[in-house]
Amino acid sequence: MKLSINELAEALNITPGTVERWIRQGRIPARQKEAHCEFDLSSVQKWARDNNLKFTPPGTEIRPPRPDHPDTLASAMECGGIFYDIEGATVSDVIRAGVSRIPCFQTSGQRDLLCESLLAREELMSTGIGRGVAIPHPRTPLDFGGIPAFITTCFLKNPMDYQAVDRRPVFVLFFLVCPSSKQHLHLLARLSFCLREESFIRFLTQRPDPSVFFQKIAELDQRFGAS
Repeated sequence: MKLSINELAEALNITPGTVERWIRQGRIPARQKEAHCEFDLSSVQKWARDNNLKFTPPGTEIRPPRPDHPDTLASAMECGGIFYDIEGATVSDVIRAGVSRIPCFQTSGQRDLLCESLLAREELMSTGIGRGVAIPHPRTPLDFGGIPAFITTCFLKNPMDYQAVDRRPVFVLFFLVCPSSKQHLHLLARLSFCLREESFIRFLTQRPDPSVFFQKIAELDQRFGAS
């Protein structure tokens, strides 16, 4: 069975533009046929499996999703980890540097897919929300199969112009990656609750140690639950 670019994009839950970019970069098995490319189903399935990417062949019956088990903010952040002195001269640089630190991934294919999705989101509008904070996230949920929702915290080595809504330089990024919209909204609400507090922003500017950081997140998470 041969797939078109659009069919492959749908099977991988990415945009056709991302597929085209991967073809040009030689990242994905493709066959040139006259003026267009086509893909052998078995070849791209193997490629996706080798890179631990979720692949849903066209025509596959989609089963109802499993009930979400909303994570706490603390557990999602512990899963994603916290990193310091992330370097980069551009938004693209710091996103790629941040994704390279994410501990959940096992293959370069997973990192490449996340990078492409995050950069595509930034092209639409900056995820810099103001007060020195940005929340990079994909336009649509990404299910990497078995990897839970996570938030990776990255403190930049030098604050940078991120085209944030208030034009203030960004000094910390929270990479928010979830397999479902429900989990995304659940964790975003909890993270937003923390970021609304000026005292928490001041806390972040101190670049707290991981143990202190996660303790603070757990306290705020508990307050959110109580409210």
